[in-house]
Amino acid sequence: MPEMKSGLYLDHVLIAVHDLSAAAAAYTALGFKVTPEGRHPGRGTHNRLMAFGPEYLELIAVHDRRAQPFRPSMDRFLSSGEGLYMFALGTGDITAASDAIRARGTDVGDPVPGRRDAGESPGYTWRSADLGRVLPGSECFLIQHDHSITERYTQPPQPLVHPNRVSGISHITLAVRDSAAAARAWHAVLGVRFAPPEPRERALRYRLALGNCFLDLESPTGRGALSEFLATRGEGPFELGLRTVDFEAATTTMGLSGSVVETPEGRSVEIGCSLAAGARLRLVEG
Repeated sequence: MPEMKSGLYLDHVLIAVHDLSAAAAAYTALGFKVTPEGRHPGRGTHNRLMAFGPEYLELIAVHDRRAQPFRPSMDRFLSSGEGLYMFALGTGDITAASDAIRARGTDVGDPVPGRRDAGESPGYTWRSADLGRVLPGSECFLIQHDHSITERYTQPPQPLVHPNRVSGISHITLAVRDSAAAARAWHAVLGVRFAPPEPRERALRYRLALGNCFLDLESPTGRGALSEFLATRGEGPFELGLRTVDFEAATTTMGLSGSVVETPEGRSVEIGCSLAAGARLRLVEG
């Protein structure tokens, strides 16, 4: 990891879907352990999760349209298709983190309580605070959990150990039109400057190390998947990297047959959106 680290960490990434059961089945087929269904009282949404450590993936869908919408943008997002929706930054002190972000010029809402109930399992709680504006590439909120990862997730057995050998998130890439301007905007939230820009294949990338993974901001410099994404969906989460220490076993378990990319950082292979409820995922060695 480079030295440019934020005190915040990637807590979880939301994958918005139409059919929660179908999405959970797709991720189970990829070799993930998926938690039982949980519901958010008063928000009309239900979810199923894949936990790794401090970070996790959240499959989220609407189950009750009579409730107050979780986020007005979720219906708009789903009208264009399923996939990577937004993410949350974790903190051990949401009040101090909010104050620090406000001091750098970005408004943060007051913390509000949240709860997840999961049938016979004990519920768990948290506090979250929305950033006062949508930043380039993604909506985002702060979250402070009231329970440890092992207290929150007890089912299925050993929920942090997945048959596909995925052990965490390596990076989240946000597609933006101007990566330099986006880096300045995110600096005002995170308080740490991004590394110098790196030319990529048909893209320019700014990278910052959060506490547990990389946050990448990419803008296109030529025609390709990134420019097509921006043209069809606009700015948003483009790709999520999933880390494994056993690349061969992971690709075999997940049934991946795409082209393996060799880089100085290790090997990687794309997991097709059709396999992952519309989410563009990449398996990364390391």
